[in-house]
Amino acid sequence: MADQSTPPADDEFKLQPPDGPGRERIEKFFDGSPLAAMPVDPPPKSDYQFRLTDLLIVTAGVGLGLAGGSWMPRDIFAAILGVVTLIGLMAVHIYPPESRLSKVLWATLVMSYLISVVAAIFRPLA
Repeated sequence: MADQSTPPADDEFKLQPPDGPGRERIEKFFDGSPLAAMPVDPPPKSDYQFRLTDLLIVTAGVGLGLAGGSWMPRDIFAAILGVVTLIGLMAVHIYPPESRLSKVLWATLVMSYLISVVAAIFRPLA
C-alpha cells in the first residue's frame, strides 16, 4: 500500500530554466576576453547643461539689476546700464563671445538691463 504523504516520483522535482546570465557568460565576463572588455557607449548628453558657476553669475546679474535702484534713481540706473549694454552689443558684434563664460556674462548683462528697466517702470509707490 502506498503512503499518501509522499508525492509520486515524477512530480517530485522539476528543474526550471536559470534566471541569471548563466555560467558561460559569467566566466566569459571574468575571463578578460576582448568581447567582455568592449567599452559600452556612454549615454547621450542632454542638449543643455548648466553649471553652478553659471547659476551664481546669473544670480549676481539679477541682484545687480534689482539693487541698482537703491544706489541711485531707478530710471537713471537703467539708462546707465542701457548705455553699458549698448557698448557691450557693439563689442559682441565685433568680437563674438566664444567661450561659455563670456556667453553667460553677456546674457547676464542683457538680463540685468532688462530687469532694471522693469524695476524702473514698475517701481513701488512711495
